[in-house]
Amino acid sequence: TSLCFFAPIYAAGRVVLDAPLPLKSHRNCKISSIKPIAVSVTERAQFVVKGFNLNQSSIRLLCAVEGKYLVQETCYDLMDAVDPINEQDKLQHLCFLCSIPNVSGRGFIEVEDFGLSSTFFPFIVAEQEVCSEICTLEGVIETAVPTVDINKKEEKMEIRNQALDFIHEMGWLLHRNHLNRKLGDMNPNLNLFPFRRFKWLMEFSMDHDWCAVVKKLLGILFDGTVDLGDHSSMEFALLDMCLLHRAVRRNCRPMVELLLRYVPNEVLDKPGSKQKLSVDGNDYGFMFKPNVVGPAGLTPLHMVASWEGCENVLDALTDDPGLVAIEAWKSAQDSTGLTPNDYARLQGHYSYIHLVQRKINKKSECGYVVLDIPGTPLDCNSKQKLSDGTRSAMAVSLEIQKIKKKARQDGCKACEKKLAYGNRRTSLVYRPTMLSMVAIAAVCVCVALLFKSSPEVLYVFRPFRWELLKYGSS
Repeated sequence: TSLCFFAPIYAAGRVVLDAPLPLKSHRNCKISSIKPIAVSVTERAQFVVKGFNLNQSSIRLLCAVEGKYLVQETCYDLMDAVDPINEQDKLQHLCFLCSIPNVSGRGFIEVEDFGLSSTFFPFIVAEQEVCSEICTLEGVIETAVPTVDINKKEEKMEIRNQALDFIHEMGWLLHRNHLNRKLGDMNPNLNLFPFRRFKWLMEFSMDHDWCAVVKKLLGILFDGTVDLGDHSSMEFALLDMCLLHRAVRRNCRPMVELLLRYVPNEVLDKPGSKQKLSVDGNDYGFMFKPNVVGPAGLTPLHMVASWEGCENVLDALTDDPGLVAIEAWKSAQDSTGLTPNDYARLQGHYSYIHLVQRKINKKSECGYVVLDIPGTPLDCNSKQKLSDGTRSAMAVSLEIQKIKKKARQDGCKACEKKLAYGNRRTSLVYRPTMLSMVAIAAVCVCVALLFKSSPEVLYVFRPFRWELLKYGSS
């Protein structure tokens, strides 16, 4: 039994080291958390390491990225301070600067002593957008405050363990993707990442609404780093994950817009490769469509039509680049034969119906039609048929704008003369009335001027003036 507590190391048949293994003790060093847990490439990052029993003179700190040590310092020299709140637990801080190389992958911060007691903590090296989203897990990974409620404590520890599992798995995936890009087929240890673990990473990222991380994972999937397993094509692998359904369930409009407009930069299409992309016969089309069928024949449109407060997501779904959602709103049926429009009516979501109807009307008013006209006439009697690729190459896309013209009304000359004659008679009938009104107006103006001025009456007596006229009793 004593052999279980010793670690002999042999070299060339000789024992070069025979040291006792340290027993688990409260004095062993331990890292509880680090900040940041994700750093961007070519960045000078400042790490903050929190842990226990880090102030011993025999303990040193190592920082490595993709197998290269960047920092090797004694922990005592990097000691910052002891947290006064956790003075009883002796939670200690270490701070150091580190320049990150231009590689994407994983790194480790390790603390070890000469007593064969060591601990480590992983971190991610990726793009700035990806790192900013992953760093939101720092609050979860922090050491939980002791609580009396055992259930709440277990729940916090479970969330923390899931976050750590994501850091480990994501780092391992980025490491393999980096090796595949660097070595390609020359990699002697080419082991593809299991699809089951990749699916868990994707679901974890979707549940946290990380658009940049999801886009990064999709790029790795199409790079060929992931083993599709039992799926015969990339299409079935994407259908198995139900990413668009999950984004709609999360009511996350940015994620829905990302998936609807996602087009892979590099499509895996190598000779003899089983991982070949085939989505509706279009190798370079959009991967995610609003009419994709999920469990029970439900599409994302069915899901959003049955839930309340999803106007933004419905607006994003019906703005897909292929204009598929507008057509599928009244045509896509589930296993019971109901359409998304029927779901909205049954739930009383008439605002959804009006929103989609406005877009349908707007689409019908669009004045553009795209026609594919063959560049050369085809011989009907020819037995040789052209392939789809040849037809698409010979087709010329013409964009014709429809011009709405008003109907031209043609009339005969007799009708025009009759209309003109009738107009003249109508004007003659109303002419005497106009003259009478002008005469009455002229008389009224003259009377008004007469009473306003001071007229003089020439007679044998003195001149008569209106102002000198007396009134009242004589």
